[in-house]
Amino acid sequence: MPHKHSEKVRYHSEDQIQTLSLEEIQTKLQAEIEQHQLQVMILQQQLIAIKRGDING
Repeated sequence: MPHKHSEKVRYHSEDQIQTLSLEEIQTKLQAEIEQHQLQVMILQQQLIAIKRGDING
């Protein structure tokens, strides 16, 4: 999974930037939080499996 901050720097003019409403910001942040929580859960499950020896490396 590539890191979202590893992409090239892009420059935009002010007319290309859209201001988000408070509701839009909250929705986007909540979605990002949920994505990170899912990734943490997956990693925790992988760690448990490794500790049990369920994964052959």
